[in-house]
Amino acid sequence: MARITKEDLHLLANNIMLDLKDEELTNLSKEFDVILQQMDLVQKINTTNVHSMHFPFELTVDYLREDDAAVVSSQAEILAAAPKTMDDYIVINKVVK
Repeated sequence: MARITKEDLHLLANNIMLDLKDEELTNLSKEFDVILQQMDLVQKINTTNVHSMHFPFELTVDYLREDDAAVVSSQAEILAAAPKTMDDYIVINKVVK
């Protein structure tokens, strides 16, 4: 598998608004190398005649939960509790680039 470089990690960190030091990027790069080595080992496992599974347990569910009515607040109550609203919407701060 392709090695993940410090430059790749620096770019990813900037994209998610993290400021990592060079030492932290070096350590993170080493940790990714270990993970990639482990993934290479997993890729070498012989899976011939192994059937795929969607769920690891054989469970049969023959019951349904009770259908209890949920307590729902009205739109007016929710908008009244919000710190800032515009028309019928709650206004929040932008959290991405």
